[in-house]
Amino acid sequence: MATQDQLKNLCFDEKGDTKPKADCRASLINHLILEEMMDIDDAEDLADKTLRELDLWKEPEAIEKPAS
Repeated sequence: MATQDQLKNLCFDEKGDTKPKADCRASLINHLILEEMMDIDDAEDLADKTLRELDLWKEPEAIEKPAS
């Protein structure tokens, strides 16, 4: 199984810049399916979890509105 660092490396281009989030997600899923022989649903779940943990795009947290 790929390590967190190996998966993280899939999110950077050859110049070392961060790929767009959608491209990174696609790279992760492709790797997990083709190289790790993972089921599609499991690969998508793990890719999404990895993207959340890596937090390379520093997206702001959703702000909850108080109930009225």
